[in-house]
Amino acid sequence: MKRRRALASLAALAVTAAARQAVAQAWQPGQPIHVVVPGPAGNALDALARLMTAAMAQSMKASFVIDNKPGASGHIGGEFVARAKPDGYTLVFGSSTTHVVSPHILTDIKYKPVDDFEPISLIAKVANVLVCNPELPVKTVPELIAYAKANPGKLSYGSTGIGSNLHLGMELFRMMSGTDMQHVPYSSASLQLDLIAGRIQLLLDNMPVAVPNVRAGKVRALGVASLQRQPELPDVPPIADTLPGYEVGAWGVLMAPKATPRPVIDTLNAAVRTALETPEVRDGFLKQSFHPAPMTPEQTGAFLRAEYEKWGKVVRDADIKIN
Repeated sequence: MKRRRALASLAALAVTAAARQAVAQAWQPGQPIHVVVPGPAGNALDALARLMTAAMAQSMKASFVIDNKPGASGHIGGEFVARAKPDGYTLVFGSSTTHVVSPHILTDIKYKPVDDFEPISLIAKVANVLVCNPELPVKTVPELIAYAKANPGKLSYGSTGIGSNLHLGMELFRMMSGTDMQHVPYSSASLQLDLIAGRIQLLLDNMPVAVPNVRAGKVRALGVASLQRQPELPDVPPIADTLPGYEVGAWGVLMAPKATPRPVIDTLNAAVRTALETPEVRDGFLKQSFHPAPMTPEQTGAFLRAEYEKWGKVVRDADIKIN
């Protein structure tokens, strides 16, 4: 009896493995796969997409083409893919900005940034870091919160614009910490220069931009906006140590139009995982402080929905609008 059960279990495993292999081989691309990057050539998202697709092309023995479609905070490219034929030959390399942040602020989007896509995999994540002008008399997040509460409305923080990742991240910090600070939106490269000069006191900056200034002593790092310490700044504790659950960063995600067949999604997910294990992709990502973060399609979908709800609540609670 035990032997028959063992043989049955082995047979079931063999069938499952064969089924998985059949699914992985069910879609073999016979024409170039176009990956839409909803931003200009040369930006961080574009660089990640090019590294990623080059490695995927090798493992899949397929041809990938990057199509840059900037404009409307990324929604020109997003809409193009949402309306594309769901055959696996048109994908989007989306971001936190294009698919979960700006959709809550812009009112003229003609598609659903999460529901109109089939998630393939999260690709990579990068944490933000809270930095201050060195003249500010605080060295830790608890000290900053105490100082801000003792001086309501006197501290100012900069961002790359209303509704940007840097803006919403600081609004979340303000709400979680119960502090009152002034937002100063920027649209130029003077953001970091004004922080260094003391015209603003705080900035929840992107890790690749902030780290050189921290190491040069031009700004002081108070906390990383991740749940764990980051290798780029190993001595800087997470803000979440003071404000549990606080996490703000950027990420890239690969998605296909809604109703793309599951065998196509599975084949692309496997190719993503293979690509993220190659030294070229891993090292290329880490040079930009992005850390590979592959997920299953189901995990990716759950992550996107959670992020969408999280930042939607911040926008509503802070009453953020673009005039």
